[in-house]
Amino acid sequence: MLMVSASTYIIQSRYFWFANISLWLAMHLLFTHTQYLVKMDTELARSWPEMWLYQAPWFINWIWLTNFIFLLNRYVNDADLKLHYKIAIHCAAMVGFLLLYWTLSAIPHFYLFIEQQSFSEFWIVVVFHYGQVEVFIYAAILAIAIGTRVYHQMLGKQLELKHLQFALSQEQLKTLRSQLNPHFLFNALNSIASLVRLKREKEAISALSQLSQMLRKTLENKNNDDIKVKDEIAFINSYLAIQKLRFAEKLDTHVDVEPDCLEVNIPNMLVHPLVENAVQHGSQLESNKNPLNLSISRSKDELTIKLTNKVAINDQHNGFGIGLSNTRARLTKLYKRFELELHPIKDDMFETLLTIPIGERHVELANR
Repeated sequence: MLMVSASTYIIQSRYFWFANISLWLAMHLLFTHTQYLVKMDTELARSWPEMWLYQAPWFINWIWLTNFIFLLNRYVNDADLKLHYKIAIHCAAMVGFLLLYWTLSAIPHFYLFIEQQSFSEFWIVVVFHYGQVEVFIYAAILAIAIGTRVYHQMLGKQLELKHLQFALSQEQLKTLRSQLNPHFLFNALNSIASLVRLKREKEAISALSQLSQMLRKTLENKNNDDIKVKDEIAFINSYLAIQKLRFAEKLDTHVDVEPDCLEVNIPNMLVHPLVENAVQHGSQLESNKNPLNLSISRSKDELTIKLTNKVAINDQHNGFGIGLSNTRARLTKLYKRFELELHPIKDDMFETLLTIPIGERHVELANR
C-alpha cells in the first residue's frame, strides 16, 4: 500500500519536487555565499566553488529527506491508527532518517575535507554538535507536511461537498421539471376531452395534432437542461392553439419575440408555466376576448419576459396548481440573481415580469 501511494504521490507532485529542489538549492547557495564572505579574510577561507562543495552534502540530502517526510506523513495520516501510535512512528522515523542523513552527508564531506580525524570521530562530532539543528529542521518540515496535508483534506472535503450540492441541486431541478410535464399534459388532455364532449370532432383532432407536436418536443428535450427561446415559443404556441380551440371566444393571445432573443438558451419549460397560469385565469372569466400578451426582449446581458393577461376583479393571481411556485423554486436554484414580479395593472390586467441574466447560472459555480 505504501509503495502504491508513494509512486502515485511522486508522479502527481511535479510542483512539489520543483519547490523542494528550488528551496534547498537556494538555501545552499545563500548559505555558501554567506560563509564565503564571513571566512574570506581568515585562515578558513576557501574559494567560492570549494565552499559550495563543502556545504553541498548537508543541503542536497535534505531534498530526498523532505520528500520522504511528506510521504511518511501521508501514509501515517491515512492509516487507521491511534494518535500515540502515529507519534511513535514519527519519532522512530525521525531517528532513523536523521541517522541515515548524517551518515550520507558525512561520508563525502569526510573524504574530501577531513584529514586529522577518523570517520567515527567525525561522525560523532557531527551528531552531537550539529544534530540539534537537524532535529529542529526535521520537526519544522514535518509540521509543514502535517499542515499541508490537513489543508488539502479540507479543500477535498469542500470540493466533495460542492459536487454533492451540485448533484442534489440537479436532482431537485429534474424533479421540479418532471412535475411540469404531467401538469401541462393534464390540462391539454382536459381541453381535448371537453372538445369531444361538445361534439367538436374537427377541433379535437386538431388539438390532438398539436398535442402530439408538444409531446414530440418534450421527448426531444427531456434530457436537456436548456432550450432555445424559439423552441420554447414553438411549444407554447402549440399549447395556446389547443386552448384556443377549447376557449375560442375567451382568449385573445399575442406572442412577440425580438429576433435577437430566438437563439438565447433558457431553462427548459421556464416560460410555459407562466403562460399556462395566465390561460387558466383568462379562461375562467365571464367576458370574451380576454387578452393574453407574451413578449420577450433583450437588454445587453439580460432577458426580459413580460406576460400580461386579464384577471377577475380582486384576483391576486396566486396561480393554479404548481406552475408559479415551481417556476420560482427553479429560478432560485438556477440563478444567483433574477427578478420575478407579479402585480396588477390598470383595466383588470395583471402583469408577470421575469428578468434573468444571460449565461449566468448558479450551476456554473459548481465546477462541473
